[in-house]
Amino acid sequence: MGSEKEKMLAGDRYDAGGPELVADRERARDLTRRYNRTTSDDRQTRRNLLGELLGSLGDECYVEPPFRCDYGYNIHVGENFYANFDCVVLDVCRVDIGQNCLVGPGVHTCSVHPPFT
Repeated sequence: MGSEKEKMLAGDRYDAGGPELVADRERARDLTRRYNRTTSDDRQTRRNLLGELLGSLGDECYVEPPFRCDYGYNIHVGENFYANFDCVVLDVCRVDIGQNCLVGPGVHTCSVHPPFT
């Protein structure tokens, strides 16, 4: 059967209220809250926080605060990535963002599992 997190990652029906997923979301909220409070001259702090939050992070990655996500660990970003203000990534499954990608202001990305049957 698996944990609720394992079900979510596999694309199966899951309970988002499971304790592991609740803790994972709280972790992501804490990291994004800290990230969003940084200033533009805190580049290394921002890089460290994104490195802790995201599943993988390429070189020359920059995200303008505020930034929001569900879990963070399902987001994988390539080199030379830039996200403008108010980026939201709902990452209940893997989200891959390639190299040399620019995201405009206010963009929301929602990961979607295959439809249930």
